[in-house]
Amino acid sequence: EKSFYSDLFSLTLPIMLQQLLRISVDTVNSIMLGGIDQLQMSAVSQASQIFFVFYTVCNGLAVGACVLIAQYWGQRNVEAIRTILSTGLRYAAVFGLGVSILVMATPTTFMRIYSSDPALIELGAGYLRVVALMYAPCALSVMLFAACRGVEQVRIILATNVVSYTVNIFLDYCLLFGKFGFPKLGILGIAIGTVVARLVELVICSIFVLKFESHISFRFRHLKLWDKQLNRDFIKVASPIAAHEVIWSVGTSAASAITGQLGTSVVAGFNVADVLYQLTAAVGNGFLNACSVVIGKTIGSGNIEKVKRQAKTMMLMSVFGGTVLGLVLIAARSPFLSLYNLQPDAVNYAKQFMLVLGCIWPFSALEMVGMIAILRAGGDGKTGFYSDIVIMWIICIPLAALAAFVLHLPPVQIILILKMTIVLEAIVGAIRVLSMRWIRDLTRH
Repeated sequence: EKSFYSDLFSLTLPIMLQQLLRISVDTVNSIMLGGIDQLQMSAVSQASQIFFVFYTVCNGLAVGACVLIAQYWGQRNVEAIRTILSTGLRYAAVFGLGVSILVMATPTTFMRIYSSDPALIELGAGYLRVVALMYAPCALSVMLFAACRGVEQVRIILATNVVSYTVNIFLDYCLLFGKFGFPKLGILGIAIGTVVARLVELVICSIFVLKFESHISFRFRHLKLWDKQLNRDFIKVASPIAAHEVIWSVGTSAASAITGQLGTSVVAGFNVADVLYQLTAAVGNGFLNACSVVIGKTIGSGNIEKVKRQAKTMMLMSVFGGTVLGLVLIAARSPFLSLYNLQPDAVNYAKQFMLVLGCIWPFSALEMVGMIAILRAGGDGKTGFYSDIVIMWIICIPLAALAAFVLHLPPVQIILILKMTIVLEAIVGAIRVLSMRWIRDLTRH
């Protein structure tokens, strides 16, 4: 079916480029800071764990909205889509504002979770006080982007990010080094650049959605829309997805807390390895989001047999694509590390960690498409939630803590234990997808 592949790749490419742009900011910042001082790079990286947890919860709410919007888009029910978007924006605004206030009030407390180094904590806390201002605008942008994806309006997401991330990198460079007449503010400059870029992003996306978008023609007056039943549906769909994101992101953050206690060289090595992994993951995330929209739209149209064929094809494509990305990551290790000014120990750790990440890429892609894209699009957010509780929290994290603090195993073995979460969850997700018991029409006809 040519239309299946054309729809899939027409959605994948813009989302993939948007993801690459997003990660490019982190990559450029990492390279700039790594060229100045390993401590500053590690401070920003560890402080960013707070945003990582926040963003994944926002993304959980947004994915819940996108799942419903995609299914209603399959029916072309524009009024329901407008109401769901209005509901999602309310939840996003309240959550973003609440977290922003909490982080600005107690940045040092949050930094102590991720490091025991006093100098790193002090640097990271100063960064957090400023960067927390972006949380509320970011939450709203994420929800607007999710709605655009749900109705197959993905080009605006790319266009918006081209502008906002260009602003982000330019301001980060100028304020970090004091270029073009800007003051030299160090990592505080990076925080300011990030906040300004997120505000630019929200303004551009809001203008498009409220004035120019034509698929659902959402306008300012529609922000008042509210439907008790659709609100229940939103909570029912978004809650397990958001809970899964919380469990996963806090678990990933806990893993960072474990590695953060192993020394600055280990932290620096893992952070650089993770940057390269995230660059390759942009392709996987683009494909993931495209799969979710295509599956959701097909379910909404009522063609269940077609949904089954699409799901199986997507799973096969994910394994092949993951294998290619893993080989690319492994091959790029040395050239990528040459961009950084790291101590020899950190370089050695980074190479070991990159090898682990490259080898598990086929499972990473399978988990992305199976557990996250396909199951969530069919309304099954609980499988991922329960899998993370058992696999991540009951098995892998305790084993990693035991390996790190009791058995004192080498750092690469600790990372391998932590990443076994991906392998096991990929297998669970594949079994669940192939059972075909996850397909649910969530719309109200």
